[in-house]
Amino acid sequence: MNKENSNINQLLDLAQKAVQSKKFNDARDLFKKIIIIDKTIPEIHNNLGLVYLNLYSYEQAIESFECAIKLKPKFSIAFCNLGIAYSKNGNFELSEQNYKKSILLDKKNILAHYNLANLYKDKNDLLNAEKYYVSVLDLKPNMIHAYRNLFFIYNRSNQLVKLKKILINARLNLGEHFIVDFFQGIYDFENKDFKAVIKNFQKLKIDKNEIEIIMIKNELLAKSHDNIGEYDKSFDYFVEANNLVYKNYKYKYKKENYINFITDRLNFYSKFDKKKWKSKFPSEKDPIFLIGFPRSGTTLLDTILRTHNLIEVIEEKPIVEEFINYLKIKINNDLSNLENIDENFYHQMRDIYFEKRNKYTKFDRKKIYIDKLPLNLIFIGEIYRFFPNAKFIFAARNPYDVVLSCFMQQFAPNDAMMNFTNLDDTFKFYDLSMTLYKRYKELFESNLYEIKYEDVVKDFDNSIKKLLKFLNIEWQDEIRRFYGTAKKRGIISTPSYNQVNKPIYEKSINRWKNYEKKFKTAKPVLNKWLDEFSY
Repeated sequence: MNKENSNINQLLDLAQKAVQSKKFNDARDLFKKIIIIDKTIPEIHNNLGLVYLNLYSYEQAIESFECAIKLKPKFSIAFCNLGIAYSKNGNFELSEQNYKKSILLDKKNILAHYNLANLYKDKNDLLNAEKYYVSVLDLKPNMIHAYRNLFFIYNRSNQLVKLKKILINARLNLGEHFIVDFFQGIYDFENKDFKAVIKNFQKLKIDKNEIEIIMIKNELLAKSHDNIGEYDKSFDYFVEANNLVYKNYKYKYKKENYINFITDRLNFYSKFDKKKWKSKFPSEKDPIFLIGFPRSGTTLLDTILRTHNLIEVIEEKPIVEEFINYLKIKINNDLSNLENIDENFYHQMRDIYFEKRNKYTKFDRKKIYIDKLPLNLIFIGEIYRFFPNAKFIFAARNPYDVVLSCFMQQFAPNDAMMNFTNLDDTFKFYDLSMTLYKRYKELFESNLYEIKYEDVVKDFDNSIKKLLKFLNIEWQDEIRRFYGTAKKRGIISTPSYNQVNKPIYEKSINRWKNYEKKFKTAKPVLNKWLDEFSY
């Protein structure tokens, strides 16, 4: 062995040890030294690319994988890794192309199949996601992660027949695995076999690190006891589920941050004089927003409205959040600076909103677009400043049912949702948000349309026709079959995913009365909102 090869082997050994020890900066430098000695080894460029991925240096990772492919054009693994790098860098089209090249070169590359399936799942392209997860299981029948993702797809898209089939296959290939028993419980819940859920889940042993699964298990136990009328047991499981959320996320997310965020706006708009915002800037067709406190029926309205062929609803995308983040920088996080804006700034902010929105839809002049995210209600003031003709559909629901429902749901944790981890915080969060909304309503009433969940349930045609009139859209009979739209939507990203695919039902109205004794401290606060919304 010559000296050059000896040096490469020594450096490679050190680099591999550095990777194993997660000393990625050291590994990067060692791989670079090898390349200086010999830049023609494709595997070294590929390994350097993997190190760059671990260092979140995606451009450098892409460059390294491309070097590996240039040296070895049929390098399936490098194409797969390049797909990962493009995905991390936000270029999903090139990510897809490289995963497919990897599979073309090696049809047994499980990682390429799996990553491509994940890419399609994230894009809500369920047919292709399913296709590639199934191909993973054809190659490796005991691949637990593929089963988990297929379980998720079939459950969240309400494909219970397929969920049952994959459960049978998983049982054959995985045996007595907790994840199979867990999804069996979900299947039983969707089929309303609540006693089977309770029996299964009470004996189910789940790895303590599977926090999300444990939380869902407790939530479904709670809902199963609720459905058979065991309300005290139900409430105890909801408390247990929420305590687990708080315990595991309290250091990452701070509920007081969102409370302070709302309070700042309330303090500003309480003293605000709308006359200060007078301007003669032109305003073309302005956006429409579907807002309301979480669990007030926004997902139901979303599904109803999107059934109309002239309406497209953009579901819970961070369009307004990105708009507000940009605005905060421009006004130095001081709402009083909204008073003096020039026409250039006005049009700049409008362009930014539409630019963000267009990432999620293909614009069609014949359609109207509704931006749906419930807590965008917090930003009505800022939105109105740049879109004075914007329309806001506000979904209202009995305050007690709203508060209970928020407490009973497992939301993806963030600063706002951490306020739902106990009942007291939930009703205080509701009270503060509605106080701000009431002030907005006083200021911008002509732009707001309130629709009650209970009216939609009890008097569907009349309530929806009035809403469509507000939107200047004609009624279509197809709207009555909105639950068929839900079945075609793929993954619905809100907690109501398994409710809106069914015809209207009244079970959720006045559900809070089963838990009335838990609302003693909340009643003085919530009763004023009963009056405000005429309940």
